[in-house]
Amino acid sequence: MKKLIIPALAAVLIFTACGKDTPKPQTVSITLDSNPTTGFSWQVAQSEELFSVETNYVEDEHEEDLVGVGGKETITLTPLKAGKTEVTLTYARPWEGGEQADQIIYVFNIDKNLQVETVDSYSMGVNETLPTPEPVIN
Repeated sequence: MKKLIIPALAAVLIFTACGKDTPKPQTVSITLDSNPTTGFSWQVAQSEELFSVETNYVEDEHEEDLVGVGGKETITLTPLKAGKTEVTLTYARPWEGGEQADQIIYVFNIDKNLQVETVDSYSMGVNETLPTPEPVIN
């Protein structure tokens, strides 16, 4: 009886260990200048909904009682499924008829293991010299 149990347990352990080689999904982080005191913020749109999106704004250090200070907005994209999508970041006033300043567009490929590759990126809009920040893929 023991001779049957030990090989069966070994097989279960081997199959369980095989599943641990699957890489965890990569995330994409893009950090941009932002100043919500002006009414502008970064809006995120996707051609295919392949990412979950989180944003975080951190105000720049400044003297006490100083108003209108800008900061950095970090957009974090976590892949949900494989595919190709165009992610458009638009710096705009989000209300209806709101002014739009700049757009940055990224094209990403996501493979079946949820690993991300940047295919293309470019910017357009009011600020023609707007640099296109490199996304950080972790």
